[in-house]
Amino acid sequence: MNTLRCKLIAKEKDVYNYQTLVFENLESNPPFGHKYLMITRLPNWEHREVEVGELGYVSYKEVYAGKDTWYDSEKQVFIPYNYTNTYFIKFVQEKDNSKKDIIL
Repeated sequence: MNTLRCKLIAKEKDVYNYQTLVFENLESNPPFGHKYLMITRLPNWEHREVEVGELGYVSYKEVYAGKDTWYDSEKQVFIPYNYTNTYFIKFVQEKDNSKKDIIL
């Protein structure tokens, strides 16, 4: 799992409720030099909606087809992923520190 300081710049949802989120990397030394990161949020993933323009920290997991697995709770078995992808885990909004009280 990886975490990155970023800004959400675009999002879309398909007819199956899979959501594609595009983040702009705000790290000073981005891993592998990538400026943008496209992440898939699964339809059954419980998390608040992240709005375009939000700054914060996104956690994501890269999975590789045939190598990584997910747990099917109905069948109680681990199943290999069919596709290589980057999946959304969590987003934590960055606090706005510009609104501090000034005490004289």
